Amino acid sequence: MNELRIVRGTDVKLFVGDTPLFGVMDFTAVQKQRFYDVYEYLRSQPYERIPQGSRYEIRLELMALFDGQLPTQEKFTLRVEDNGTTYHYENCRVTERKSVLKGNQKAVEVFTLEADQMRKAVTDDE
Repeated sequence: MNELRIVRGTDVKLFVGDTPLFGVMDFTAVQKQRFYDVYEYLRSQPYERIPQGSRYEIRLELMALFDGQLPTQEKFTLRVEDNGTTYHYENCRVTERKSVLKGNQKAVEVFTLEADQMRKAVTDDE
């Protein structure tokens, strides 16, 4: 799975640990390649970039009045329940946070998260 996009109005629930997130307007998770840079001695530019697994970049929009739901200092697990399927985004950390005005001047908090891995929870019927 390379991208999981959830829009308000679908049967989806998001949790940080066991705590549900309220006021979710939009959620997108995209798998991206992770690179580390190799530097040649005494050069300021990377000599080459070597793939090192993958990571997940998550964009989450919350209504502004539901502030303070995401831990910003420590890592956490984001659990997504999507129509009976559960995904765990592990070792999430907030990399960016900004307030955005949407249509009708509604304020929205936009968080960008990075997760080390995603695993799909196994259910009894699988």
